[in-house]
Amino acid sequence: MKSGAKLWVKRLSGLSVILILVFIGTYGESTDKIIQIMNVEENNLLELESGEEGAIQLEKIRFYTVVTLEGNEIKEYEVKLIDQDGEEISGYEPSSIEKMNKRPDSSGKLVFVPVIIFEVPSDAEYVFHNQGNNSLWVLDDIEIQSSLISDQIILVSMFSCCLGFPLGIIALIGWLVVWRTKNKSPQKLIVNEQIMTTDQLFKQYNAKSEKSMIENDEVPAPFRDIEKVTVTINELSLDDDDPDVTKEKVKQFLEEHVGFEENDNAKESDGNWKNWDDGE
Repeated sequence: MKSGAKLWVKRLSGLSVILILVFIGTYGESTDKIIQIMNVEENNLLELESGEEGAIQLEKIRFYTVVTLEGNEIKEYEVKLIDQDGEEISGYEPSSIEKMNKRPDSSGKLVFVPVIIFEVPSDAEYVFHNQGNNSLWVLDDIEIQSSLISDQIILVSMFSCCLGFPLGIIALIGWLVVWRTKNKSPQKLIVNEQIMTTDQLFKQYNAKSEKSMIENDEVPAPFRDIEKVTVTINELSLDDDDPDVTKEKVKQFLEEHVGFEENDNAKESDGNWKNWDDGE
């Protein structure tokens, strides 16, 4: 996973470097061509001095922008467009973004600003009137844009610039991620479990065995039959008047009960040790 991500980061880095180098190599020539195509003094449909008018063939699907030198104040009524029937065609003022789209002169300085834009209803000949005190230039924006995108050097420069720098930023972020992943110490799972010794295992096993044997009545608990013995003694008919008779009865009782219990316990103990030796 890490090697695959690193490989793609390398590819993006190499591609971005190539595109940026292409942009740098074509920047000078493409800039000269852009200035040449957008130069208002050379590429205009009509130039009008103060009080002049001029006729020109216009098309319906195009936009016609009237520009002047930056700093000149021109009102909408100072520029008029008249069709063949003598009717005035209304224009509209450029938006704030369109006003920021300044045009260069022959030296490349952005000194021309748009003042009004016209759209004509049909293909015909129209007449522009400059009723102000400043010089005006009429531009065909569609024609200028078509000339820009049809130039190969300009297209290559724009393409390499628009892709090279974003890919470079993405590659830089990828390198940072790979670097952080590489320097991150792997997480180790430490299980702190105490290992029991042989003595502890032996004691635990014996404790469980003894408990199980006691619960299953395999080993008699201490004084388990003490109550039984007490009851049996109480049931004896002892003769308080004749001590010899009493001693004889007690002796017989002990021989019958205590001796029998000892023999049973010995047999059970031998059986348990035999099971232990056999691994049961």
